Amino acid sequence: MIFKTKIVKFLQIGLIIGVVTPFMSANASYETGKVAYDEYRYDEAYLDLKTEAENGHMLAQYYLAIMYAMGHSVPRNDILAYNWFMKAALQGHPISQGNIGTMKINARGTDYDLTGSYYWFILAEDGGFEKARKFMWRVTNYMKREDIENIQIKANNWITNNRD
Repeated sequence: MIFKTKIVKFLQIGLIIGVVTPFMSANASYETGKVAYDEYRYDEAYLDLKTEAENGHMLAQYYLAIMYAMGHSVPRNDILAYNWFMKAALQGHPISQGNIGTMKINARGTDYDLTGSYYWFILAEDGGFEKARKFMWRVTNYMKREDIENIQIKANNWITNNRD
């Protein structure tokens, strides 16, 4: 009986280590990249952030998008910036959602899209990005009432279906 208990504990510990270790190392890589980014060591940051962004890490995707949008250590590339912001935005990152709205209204990295811009500003504002409210209301000055109402319904559906 004692032997069986020791085996069960050994398996439990092994399972915990096997499940937690990949997340710890992934988070460590993001953290290393973020520290390098904050210290303006963009070449180093890029390597860690790109790896984590490709693995779906929302904040790594956001920072990688910033690097492409600003040309930090990589040539400025609005299309890649837009794509990385979109990946983070679809995971619910409010600042990325606001950036998507801005990029759509400025046709930066994507086509000009007034209603799409409004949609992403609604999501960003709902997520807590307060600056999005200012942009959201400015955009409505150029929209038809019907378009505003349709986008609000669409955005509310997304918010309802994607809340934790």
